[in-house]
Amino acid sequence: MILEYSNGLHVGGDSVKAEEIPNSKDRKYYILARLVDGEHLSYQRLSNDYFISRSSIAHDVELIKALLAKDNVSLGFDNSGTFISGGEIVKQKVIKRIVTDLLRAADDRSSILKLFIDSSSITRVEEIFQKQVQSWQLEVPEYYIDDIVISTAIVVDRGLLGHHIADAKGNQLGSLLFQFDKYPLVYELIKGVEEAGVYSFTPDELRYLSYIVIGNGFKFFMKDLQIPASFKSKVKLLISTVSDGLNIDLTQDTRLHADLTVHLYQMFLRLQAGTTVINPLLDEIQENYPQLYGTVWYAFSDFGSDNHIAISDDEVGFLTIHFQAAVERTKSAKRVLFVCPNGIGTSSLVSAKIHRILPEVSLIEVVSQVDLVRQDLSDVALIISTVQLPAQTVPVANISPMITTHDMKTIMNRYIDVSMDGSEQEVDFSHIHSIPFLAKDHVLFCNAKSRTAIIDSLMAMNEWPNAEQRNMFRQTVFQRDTVQSTYLDNGFVISHGDPSLVSHSCIGVAILDKSIDWMSNRADVVALLMIKKEDRKSVEPFMNVIMNGINNKDWFISRMMEISEHD
Repeated sequence: MILEYSNGLHVGGDSVKAEEIPNSKDRKYYILARLVDGEHLSYQRLSNDYFISRSSIAHDVELIKALLAKDNVSLGFDNSGTFISGGEIVKQKVIKRIVTDLLRAADDRSSILKLFIDSSSITRVEEIFQKQVQSWQLEVPEYYIDDIVISTAIVVDRGLLGHHIADAKGNQLGSLLFQFDKYPLVYELIKGVEEAGVYSFTPDELRYLSYIVIGNGFKFFMKDLQIPASFKSKVKLLISTVSDGLNIDLTQDTRLHADLTVHLYQMFLRLQAGTTVINPLLDEIQENYPQLYGTVWYAFSDFGSDNHIAISDDEVGFLTIHFQAAVERTKSAKRVLFVCPNGIGTSSLVSAKIHRILPEVSLIEVVSQVDLVRQDLSDVALIISTVQLPAQTVPVANISPMITTHDMKTIMNRYIDVSMDGSEQEVDFSHIHSIPFLAKDHVLFCNAKSRTAIIDSLMAMNEWPNAEQRNMFRQTVFQRDTVQSTYLDNGFVISHGDPSLVSHSCIGVAILDKSIDWMSNRADVVALLMIKKEDRKSVEPFMNVIMNGINNKDWFISRMMEISEHD
């Protein structure tokens, strides 16, 4: 067992003291640690081990399934009980997410952390890597370094316990990764652990960690590697698809294409190792940019399906940030007005100081208090004034005539408040009854018990030219669920198939009386998108409704009832 359950609890035999039994909050981690260690556990055995009911164990298992689903990992079942499906790479992927979450937790979770890894392994690997990266003067983002460190520490810790990676993929990229004479930084970074006497990697472990390093720092560690032109073309297609969904043309943004190409190629390399980078900002991204996240998720699901790779929500979150940056670049620069009644000299002095602390703002205009009344403020971000002004429709920063250090901080803080208001504009749902392709008879309230029954019911809402085409589309719907999870959050699922097999665009929604199992999650709202390629840009209004519904399910159900009853 991992670290031999260092709290002293011994299961499956001897009696234990009450204080040694994990509480309900921590119990799922103890169970998960045993599953990662390769145990097959029945509900009855766990009930006996932890002195709780089988229903409590069932609840713990549901929580574990939800954790595993984030990495497209599932639980298996046999006569011996429940177990984690997959080899050592899969188990290390699970450990990485748990360890990362625990390290980022606000409270001290060290007692749980040591169930999965010896924290000293993380410390030693981090010291080695940071020293090397600093000596090379590389500026690698912190979350990439963290991912490399944690992944390597897990390989070391598991290897010392006798759990070795033995199924690292040998594919078309394998020869690339072992041209260490061409890419010495990758080799030196990993071998630094061996040279420090920490651990000796097996060839498979070395291959696996090579993917991890390159997948986190492609442009840092392998600067001369050329990305294939065919891959760049796929990125262009993805940008075009998202542009259609947003009704914003981002196809001419060369920076977006360059940034996405590097990020997606790194992601592709990471997925070759069966791993992903855990996004520390995912919750904030989903909360602040729900519409954009939904649009990117929909477009990206096709990218993953076409390239036969399973893409996590973490990766969708990273892409959303790239697209949000591109959207921001399309916005016209707003003006900053400076109201000063003290003459040209004072105005010029203060204006120069403002330019110094807000260098990216080129449109700073000096106006009198009288002229301010006649100004069109629709493109004004901020008003800076040395006199008290009546209420304005835009934010105002009041400062003294000689602009002190305190005044400069006031200006910067007010401007940051304006420019960093990153949440999307509130979507107008007043026309919800006119969502394209969602008719009143396309909303189903039912008590279906299986994925198959729900998909068949939703497909029956559409018109199909023949049974063969219908069945082919149906097959692609289920295939996509195996490649990438169609589960979003809060019980919402968006399924879709190959758009080339759709002759008539249609959206169907099923709202269930009780949630059902859906690829290791629990779902009670299922939408099926049967959309032709040329109609994809019309999906955004529905995605907006879905993303808003994830935050407020009662609101969503109420809106769907309105649609189903609308004449």
